[in-house]
Amino acid sequence: MARYKIILNCIIFSLITPFVLQAQSSQLIGFVKDYSNKEALQGAVVRLGKVAVITDVNGAFTIAYDATNKENSNQLHVSFVGYQDYSQAIHFGSNQNTIVILLKPSETLLNQTVISAGRFEQSVKRMVVSTEVIQPYLIQNRNTTMMDKLLDQVPSVNVIDGQINIRSGSGWTYGAGSRVMVLVDDMPFLTGDAGQVKWNFVPIENVKQVEVVKGASSVLYGSSALSGIVHLRTEMATDKPITRISTFSGLYSKPQRESLIWNSNVQMQHGLSIFHTAKKNQLTYAFSGNYFKDNGYRQGESDHRLRFNANLKWQSKNRVSYGLNLGTLISDGGSFLLWDSYQKGYSVLGGQITTTKSSNFYADPQISFYTGAFKHNVRGRFMYIKNDITNPDPNINQDNSSRNTFAEYQIQRFITELQLTITAGMSNSLSYSNSPLYQGVQSSRNHAAFLQLDQTIRKKLTLNAGARWEYFQMNETSESKPVFRTGANYEIGKATFLRASFGQGYRFPSIAERYIETSVGLLNIFPNPNLGSETGWNAEMGLKQGFSFFGVKGFVDVAYFHTQYQNMIDFNFGVWRQVDPLNPFSGIGFKTLNIGETKIRGWDLSMNANGKLGPVKVQTIVGYTYTNPIMLDVNKPFATDSIGNNYTFKSTRSDSTDVLKYRFKHLVKWDIQLEYKAWQFGYSLRYNSFMENIDRVFLSIVAGMQEARDANRGGNTIMDARFAYQINARMKMALVISNVLNVEVMTRPADIRPPRLSIIQFNYSF
Repeated sequence: MARYKIILNCIIFSLITPFVLQAQSSQLIGFVKDYSNKEALQGAVVRLGKVAVITDVNGAFTIAYDATNKENSNQLHVSFVGYQDYSQAIHFGSNQNTIVILLKPSETLLNQTVISAGRFEQSVKRMVVSTEVIQPYLIQNRNTTMMDKLLDQVPSVNVIDGQINIRSGSGWTYGAGSRVMVLVDDMPFLTGDAGQVKWNFVPIENVKQVEVVKGASSVLYGSSALSGIVHLRTEMATDKPITRISTFSGLYSKPQRESLIWNSNVQMQHGLSIFHTAKKNQLTYAFSGNYFKDNGYRQGESDHRLRFNANLKWQSKNRVSYGLNLGTLISDGGSFLLWDSYQKGYSVLGGQITTTKSSNFYADPQISFYTGAFKHNVRGRFMYIKNDITNPDPNINQDNSSRNTFAEYQIQRFITELQLTITAGMSNSLSYSNSPLYQGVQSSRNHAAFLQLDQTIRKKLTLNAGARWEYFQMNETSESKPVFRTGANYEIGKATFLRASFGQGYRFPSIAERYIETSVGLLNIFPNPNLGSETGWNAEMGLKQGFSFFGVKGFVDVAYFHTQYQNMIDFNFGVWRQVDPLNPFSGIGFKTLNIGETKIRGWDLSMNANGKLGPVKVQTIVGYTYTNPIMLDVNKPFATDSIGNNYTFKSTRSDSTDVLKYRFKHLVKWDIQLEYKAWQFGYSLRYNSFMENIDRVFLSIVAGMQEARDANRGGNTIMDARFAYQINARMKMALVISNVLNVEVMTRPADIRPPRLSIIQFNYSF
């Protein structure tokens, strides 16, 4: 009998034990999503007691937890880059618990997210390279009509004639080629023929965030990312529709210099922009339009344009996302290259006004999807540019058109156990141009493959390494080259981050740089079909420190950088063809050349902050940059002209120093905005030091050039101001004044920048 009792007890124990163990051990299943758009957040860290897991591609997580162990905490903690930390007490009342956690974006500047450096969202504090992030308030409140005007306010950046320059990486090359890659929503925005940005084509009314990465970034973005990236990220609706309407009108003040247009006319500028975005079921869409007319501040110069853009995104239930971005621009305007004289700085030399009618279009289809733990992105681009140009000389045809197609496949894997992100892909582009300006039909193509690894170790150390292989072909010539990058970021203390990086860059010349042939009055530009590519590298060490002062939070960033270029491309003046005795200027002009090895060293300091000082809301960005851009061998010949003269940097420069042409050694940028109740006040300052070197020829062929340079030896300081009143929740009136003191500014030879411009702006949003 006793034996049967023992057997019966064993059977009962075996049946009861699983339920007892299950009661002692609970399982928590959950999903982490974005608070606004409810999209899954992959890579969020979820902690419950001493147990930690990371969400998968669906934002899901599972934690097995011993509910009977009273030593363990029942607090659930969730953290994710760019979002506020989340905490919740968990009460295990059943064997299985399922929760949905919605994370809100963080408003702390140190937790801002960027995607440019690694092609996935990263916290700005953990970047291995210097990065500036510009928020929408600066775009909307400055009445920004073209993005290059806003970028000129960014620390370490200056723009000359629409050509962007980061840390003296570029100078002034007459609108051809760029050492900075400009992207709009991950897509390159450079034209196929000239390799430059059409700033009036950028949908500025739809730009949500601007990311500026300083330093060579060719591994992920290829040619033209030689000295950095500017990434413009547009806005799409989340849970609520957004509509903004802005209209403005204003006038230029009379400048100090004489000009024919100021004798009896009032030069005005006005415009209208509309933006609307909404989400309906699985479709998110955004539409924007812009009308702009500027009578100009110089003789014959004007800008009249109409732009329309649309962004469409469809999110299917099986986590496949389809997108299509469209843009079109029609514009008509005039410009001139050289002034009549320094005294008549706003009048054109010899009637050399060039008018351009332009029609442009682009379409960017894209698709993203998941297969297991892999995320795939396929992007495409077709861009068409057509310019009908009227030249003062009817015998010269400068009309041009170009087509650019681009395709890229990217695959990404986030290994949660290792906190490792693997990004790989390949891209192809084809540019085609048919223009008398470029001597007929020209074409170029580029193929590339890239790989980058980003890993975070113990939440303190972030490591980065990548490689890219480039193949380039223009007409019958081709070349290929690999480039590499690496970097590290270490959190050495509370809100203190130390970083170091090294990156290589590679840029092949544009169609325009090799084949352009034209003239503007006496100024000729000659082709150079044998122009070679330029390469370079950038090394940097930096420190980012977060701070909190009363109610204001932000960070200070300081960095030292060293950049070197080989075979740098530059325009140079000379006698490049045999001179016609009947026209002695026919063989004289500018030509694109590889000038040799250059070095740029320097350091920059920037600060971003926002918050409240009592009842006053404060937002500010300030920066100082020092660079020493030099030619390493000023006596090395880099070209021989048609009559046998050797050209060196020393023989073509205007000053006796070895400083590269068209650079500023010192830059200071500052913008601050204060808000009190319904009132807003903003102030901007920009300073650049004297441009030490230009082409020597300008001193002899341009009237008043030396006098103008002598007057600008102290550099240039420009101040802007803005005042606004919030009438109600939807309406706001503003007065925006650019160049408040109406000072003269010359950023390149024979070109004085705009005088004071006063604008009345009305904004309506709902």
